[in-house]
Amino acid sequence: MSTALDLIKGALINSSAYQPGDNISPNDQNRYLAVLNDLFDSWSTDKLHIFGTNENILQWSVNQNQYTVGNPTSSSLGLPDFTGTVSSGSAIVTGITNVPSQLVAGATITDTANVFPAGATVSVVGTNSVTMSANATATPNGTDSFVYTIPGNFAIARPLRITGGFTRINQLDFWLDVYASQAEYTQVLYKAQPGPWPTIGWYNPQFPYGILNVYQTPSSAVELHLFTDTILANLTVGQTFILPQGYSRAIKWCLAEELWPSLWGAAPLPASISKKASQSLNMIKALNAQPAQRAKYDRALVRGNRANAGWIMSGGYN
Repeated sequence: MSTALDLIKGALINSSAYQPGDNISPNDQNRYLAVLNDLFDSWSTDKLHIFGTNENILQWSVNQNQYTVGNPTSSSLGLPDFTGTVSSGSAIVTGITNVPSQLVAGATITDTANVFPAGATVSVVGTNSVTMSANATATPNGTDSFVYTIPGNFAIARPLRITGGFTRINQLDFWLDVYASQAEYTQVLYKAQPGPWPTIGWYNPQFPYGILNVYQTPSSAVELHLFTDTILANLTVGQTFILPQGYSRAIKWCLAEELWPSLWGAAPLPASISKKASQSLNMIKALNAQPAQRAKYDRALVRGNRANAGWIMSGGYN
């Protein structure tokens, strides 16, 4: 178990820029944290850096064959926060001058005063009030400020990759082929073709919402299981999280490599840092590498006719 600050301190020790017990100013903490989050953001783009898969349990919409995937925050889209009055033990935020038009039920809310539990969502949007899914745990001084998400059809973190999926009906799982390319999907003649469940999916990783296009169009709102690569999320300085084996060492050495120019300017990066960063990162890549799938062929295609005299009767088309 580590915090972002633990990783930062480890990287600074590896860079000979910190000794245990030294003080790191809040400004420096934020500066180093920004570099760490940039490193995570970059790692998320390489599948060999990703240690797991998320199973997202969702639901198809009847007669809909295109879905937006994502749950971006208002601040990431450049939209203003809203403010309101909160009382301990109450789930209602009152006194909102302008309720954002983009705010809908199901949106996740984060408040500056941190009086609502993490993951609290909007239940009801009123004219000048918002009802939350949980009660406030305290009464903040003055008004509280809120950042909200704007959920897509599938309100999960926008995935870089969708790696698999299936539709579950009566405890039976029907495969969704999400590896279709744009060219393959565009070759579908009639994309609105109705069916009991989709069989083909093409994921277009647009931003801020990815677009999942499917064929056939589902005729019932049944359960969808969608597998997506884990995204190495942005951290706060004191956030506690658990990493698989090998990650802590790799992050500390790779972060030391990233921080070196800002710590030591034009001084050459020691070969030992580069070597250990590369070595620890290669261990992670080797762990996350997927074995090549074995090719599968119909037996009739690979079976030798010489041992089967029946080919004389079938002309080889059995």
